[in-house]
Amino acid sequence: MAGLAQATINKINQVYNTWGPKIPAEMTSRNVLIFCVIALLCIGSIMVASASMPYADRLHENPFHFVIRHGISILVAAIAAFLVYKVSLNIWFNNTFPLWLMTILLLGVVLVVGTEVNGSTRWIRIAGFTLQASEVAKVMMAIFTADYVVRRAEEVRNNLSGLFRLGAVMVITVGLILAEPDLGATAVIVLMILGVFFLAGAPPIQFIIFMGAIIIGLVVAIVFEPYRLQRALSFTDPWADPLGTGYQLSNALMAFGRGEWVGVGLGHSIQKMAYLPEAHTDFMLAILGEEFGFMGISTVLVLSFSMLVCCIKIGHRALQNQYLRAGYLAYGISIIFLLQILVNAGMNMGMLPTKGLTLPFISYGGSSLIMCAVMISLILKIDATTQKVNPSKEESSF
Repeated sequence: MAGLAQATINKINQVYNTWGPKIPAEMTSRNVLIFCVIALLCIGSIMVASASMPYADRLHENPFHFVIRHGISILVAAIAAFLVYKVSLNIWFNNTFPLWLMTILLLGVVLVVGTEVNGSTRWIRIAGFTLQASEVAKVMMAIFTADYVVRRAEEVRNNLSGLFRLGAVMVITVGLILAEPDLGATAVIVLMILGVFFLAGAPPIQFIIFMGAIIIGLVVAIVFEPYRLQRALSFTDPWADPLGTGYQLSNALMAFGRGEWVGVGLGHSIQKMAYLPEAHTDFMLAILGEEFGFMGISTVLVLSFSMLVCCIKIGHRALQNQYLRAGYLAYGISIIFLLQILVNAGMNMGMLPTKGLTLPFISYGGSSLIMCAVMISLILKIDATTQKVNPSKEESSF
């Protein structure tokens, strides 16, 4: 599995190396990444304003309620990204266990004093704003896993103890997230850990064990909460219960149908008028498709996947230059972005079950936006500190 994944990455880099010399010198991975993030932020801000105004006016008697909060989130995200960029990568990697303990504490606090919304307790309310702890957990587990697969490389490649140690950390973390419950964040964290673990060279037998444990956990989750299976299968035919389990998806599909090629125009969406619930969050892509059509969706997806390719390219170069922890962290972040893009787009289009995952830099959600900015900041830090071959072949040169 690791060989197949690495072969795919090598193929991407071969294509890049073939066409790279024809690209202007200014179009570096760093510059393209920054451009994509800023472009997505601009599109996202416009769409948050368009999609949220009717809902905000009805709920808060202020059409700009969510627009103002989104602007504050962007400011906080910029400050957080700046502060993270100023921290040496070594500080993150040398303190993975304390960071993990802080994450576990934060997840525990959510279960005790968290705010319940739509049957899930995922948020901590702070000064009128909310913090979603599972978003923090995604980033911290990416850092933890990247450090773990390098620090215990021998066990990862040759001993089952490497799998069991990491599995124990993962079970504790996702167990608390499942208790909220938040199956979407759980899936992202588990698959990210799985991806990094096998990119680091774990043998196929461990992949089989890992996947077996995931399948067993999924069966147990469905047995204890049968509604999950019903919800997971409702996407296959949302019209069977258009006013129940298929309500969100059926309205999202109608939004895409109205948008056709170029959309009905900015602000002219019908589905955001109380038909598609909280359209400015998970189903933002449907409103974008209604107002800007196929061309708008294509633009967002091209920008999103260009951002993703830049992250992978930076991670690949870090590994080539012997900055292993940094390289695996970049890969972990890339997997998180990839899963969120695929799942959000897939559920909007009726190709995947509905899950509470935002589209990076597009959907409304302060915690998601801040953590996405932090991940991009880490990628930019990796890019800045791994330009040359590591002379010591160790992770002490950040």
